Amino acid sequence: MTRDYIVDFSNEDSIREWLESTREKYYTELKKSSSSLPQDFWPSYSAFANTAGGWIVLGVTENEPQNILSGISNTTGIITNLWNLLSNPQKTNFRCIENTDINTVTIDGKDIIFIYVHEAPENMKPVYINGNMDNTYIRTGDGDRKATQQEINAFLRNAHPGQDNLAADKFTIEDLDSDSVLEFKARVSKRYPKQKYLEMSNEEFLTEIGAAFRDRDTGAWRLKKGTLLFLGRVNAIKELFPQYHVDYFNRRGMNARWIDRVTDDEPSGYEMNLYNFFAIVYEKMRAMLQEAFALDSNQLRIPTSDFDETLRECIVNCLAHADYVQGYPSIKIEAYDGWFRFINPGKMLVTKEQFKTGGDSRPRNEIIMKMFRLLGASERQGFGGPLIFKSAMENQFRSPEIDTDIEHTELKVWNIDLADSYPNLSESEKNVLRILMKSPGPLSIKAIGENAGETDYQIRKAVASLVDLRLLEKLGNGPSTRYTIATGTSELLTKLQLMLDSYRKALSER
Repeated sequence: MTRDYIVDFSNEDSIREWLESTREKYYTELKKSSSSLPQDFWPSYSAFANTAGGWIVLGVTENEPQNILSGISNTTGIITNLWNLLSNPQKTNFRCIENTDINTVTIDGKDIIFIYVHEAPENMKPVYINGNMDNTYIRTGDGDRKATQQEINAFLRNAHPGQDNLAADKFTIEDLDSDSVLEFKARVSKRYPKQKYLEMSNEEFLTEIGAAFRDRDTGAWRLKKGTLLFLGRVNAIKELFPQYHVDYFNRRGMNARWIDRVTDDEPSGYEMNLYNFFAIVYEKMRAMLQEAFALDSNQLRIPTSDFDETLRECIVNCLAHADYVQGYPSIKIEAYDGWFRFINPGKMLVTKEQFKTGGDSRPRNEIIMKMFRLLGASERQGFGGPLIFKSAMENQFRSPEIDTDIEHTELKVWNIDLADSYPNLSESEKNVLRILMKSPGPLSIKAIGENAGETDYQIRKAVASLVDLRLLEKLGNGPSTRYTIATGTSELLTKLQLMLDSYRKALSER
């Protein structure tokens, strides 16, 4: 947690402190500007719109030991020019700024303009400038850079998901793994016995569930791309998707490498399509948890443990939302002591907040997701994310973490609490973390000590260490100092918005 956010954003002094101390980063850009909108505003605009949104602050120059508040001499002219250019399709193809996103504050008689650029919807990306898609930028670290052609192509694929619903030209039933098809059909038939799927041929079954179709013009049987990924032979899959690669590693214990692996790169008794990879990896993870199972009314074996369901949803999410056209990274699932990591190529097509709250689903691969739903292996569409976060909260596990960008999506889940997820912490440090996790609000050193049953010296030492590790956030100074669990990037952006809201309210009351 950087120093610039350990502040109460509620008044002019707080705003000044933030402006003087903040540094350019993934979601903040400072620009010196006096009487006109700087030309380098637009690459930052494109970058924030294509990445995760962020603040562009005009009238501030980054400097050491503190930034220089140079101010703006022509705020009205700059803002008017900005709105004119945002409405000009020759300047930008999409507007990511609304009326409430531009705010002017006055600090020590100098006007500063805060501009918030929203992340654009996936179906409107890439956001580019000067009428040329080659002028597409993305945000990396503390700066803007031009997107590569591969990244622009990824934006275009993200704008039109469901490509796996298209026909896999020149591929036939012979390119599917017959064992996978038969096993899949048997499992689906158990869930839907009235459909009499077992009485159908494989072609009839796949056509009936929408995994294949008859060409209206020729009458020829056509296989869909997602069906090939889910049930195909690996050589056929790699012919259509040369970058296809799936990997599972069990890295538990103190082993230097791994103790178990499932991959398409090594010979096995199974064609390592998505169906078999899911089934094998999920069974291995369930065995790790050593949970009991029971049959539900739909004949699907389900776990009695919330966390078992969490792992199932994580695997499905990883496989169903992957961009199989993209070359890097590949599908990778890893099991560690107390936590699991799921990596897939491609950006998540909903925001992190939408993933957590649910109800808004944009699967990249509609056919693959449908196949998982037919198995009963996925929550109803759009509610897998809430299940993952709800399970962590109810079991007091460390909260899941999501990292997603144009290149990849990474999801980490724990089945231990926040304190235990850092094995190198002392018992006093773990004790402090657990107390603050359960507290409805920030606590003072004295209040933490009263709950911990340890000496004042032990608590102060533990708290100082946790602040240095950026696991705790210090609020206030002197006797009013309180401590809380450190927040993430989205919370930090919210604090900046609250700062501006508070400033506007104070002005209106004068």
